[in-house]
Amino acid sequence: MHDWKSVSAQLGGVSRSTVFSLWQTGELASVTIRSRRFSTDKQIADYVARLEQGAA
Repeated sequence: MHDWKSVSAQLGGVSRSTVFSLWQTGELASVTIRSRRFSTDKQIADYVARLEQGAA
């Protein structure tokens, strides 16, 4: 599971605000453990795949 810093790096260095916005809107799925949010490898891959489909 990846915290916002790791998610940011995997998405090309987007800002913290962008990661949290993606989580808040549900564009990027996440899981919450206590007060922290994470995205799994699959959730990130699914998000990137949707971006690629939209670009085609």
